[in-house]
Amino acid sequence: MRIKKDYQLIIFLILIPIFLFGAFYIQSRMGNTLPQFSVENKSKDGCSIFYETLKELKLPVDRSISTVEMQDINSIQIVVPGGSFDINSSKVKNWVESGGVLVSLSSGNIHIIDYGVIPKIKGSVNIYSYGKGTIIGADINTITNKTLLNNTDGAYELLSEMGTFNKSKIFFNESYLFSQNNNMSLWDFFPLWLKFTVYQFIIALAAFFYYRGKRFGKPIPFYEETQRSENEYLYSAAALYRQTKAYDLILENFYKKLLNELNSNHENWLMLWERHSLPYLKEARRLKEFMEINEKRKSKDYIKAIAIVEHLINIIEQRRESYWKTLKITK
Repeated sequence: MRIKKDYQLIIFLILIPIFLFGAFYIQSRMGNTLPQFSVENKSKDGCSIFYETLKELKLPVDRSISTVEMQDINSIQIVVPGGSFDINSSKVKNWVESGGVLVSLSSGNIHIIDYGVIPKIKGSVNIYSYGKGTIIGADINTITNKTLLNNTDGAYELLSEMGTFNKSKIFFNESYLFSQNNNMSLWDFFPLWLKFTVYQFIIALAAFFYYRGKRFGKPIPFYEETQRSENEYLYSAAALYRQTKAYDLILENFYKKLLNELNSNHENWLMLWERHSLPYLKEARRLKEFMEINEKRKSKDYIKAIAIVEHLINIIEQRRESYWKTLKITK
């Protein structure tokens, strides 16, 4: 049994790293489960390299999932294509007009903006001025992971233009990007390290319940129910009363049992005892006299009376058993 358990444990410990390695591999191959152009997406279509580079440069960059109009005016909001973002909505328009800086990224650097002046072109970026704010238009493909492995010119031009604005914070606004993925669960938004922490916790929990649920020792077959004592309830009650030293209650319960066995009452049971010529008549008389005295006695007196009652009950039960045995023989 011990050898078998050790063998199962070894197999289990081997399976854990295999499972985790497989999960890491699958996750790395399925980077496209995250939205395209997300800073969380580390695949070729993600923007994680550009985002992490800005962090390495100690720039005040972060990720946001609140809509543009809800953000502070003193910030730069970077919005990638996809989702429900409408650059011409009145809310976005008012936010820019109040002094916000919006970086609008689109495939092919094509922007349809129905407000603002004709854009000023600086290399690969287009600058739209409106009110107190600015819209910076650029091609999203210049900052994807696939492009940055070979060409960083477009990303550098975008970063240089963003650096001309004195803003306290830079946000990659992905509220619109994830709005198109309504079928995504909370699990899809967890970072990779948190997912594998959950994996490990589930494995440990499953192992705990597995080993706790195993049988310890060989099961013993149950052939028949143990026959209970006829007066088990009486002895159970007596044990409870004995703990509180309520010997008078113990005697009262035993005495009631005696009367029930004789199918009689306090006044007539002794006469019935004599009529059936039952033994220990002297003890029976002493018991009846003891029960007729209504005053508190010492504990040892109650114990003696209890012993007499128990003895008389045993006599009745033995007489009944002998009667039934005789009856069976005659049949």
